[in-house]
Amino acid sequence: MEAQDDPRFLKGVNEFNQRLFFECHETLEEVWWEEHGENRLFYQGIIQIAVGYLKLEEGVLIGSIKLWRSGLEKLAAYPPVHMGVKLDSFIREVKANLEEVEIAYAKGGDSPEIHVPQLSLDASS
Repeated sequence: MEAQDDPRFLKGVNEFNQRLFFECHETLEEVWWEEHGENRLFYQGIIQIAVGYLKLEEGVLIGSIKLWRSGLEKLAAYPPVHMGVKLDSFIREVKANLEEVEIAYAKGGDSPEIHVPQLSLDASS
């Protein structure tokens, strides 16, 4: 079975898109534990970004900042579409959220209103 066809991976993508960030983390962590190849950092990057959004919901801006930075660093190694996920647009949107939260954190403010990106699947892959 191809990794992107793993029902747990698809479930994790769906959970992220429903803003079920804790559940996404739990689901993808199960796959991550089993992965010992090139996709291990991919899963970890998505997990860290999901938990970053969870931290934002909890009002822990510095937690979001640290997790998003780490997750983005891991995902940067992958092509624009990886395992069916359109990473280029996802990364761009997470980076925009990161900038907004960094500004709010620097000003000592509360969590800004942001647009949470979707993990979009590329039907052609």
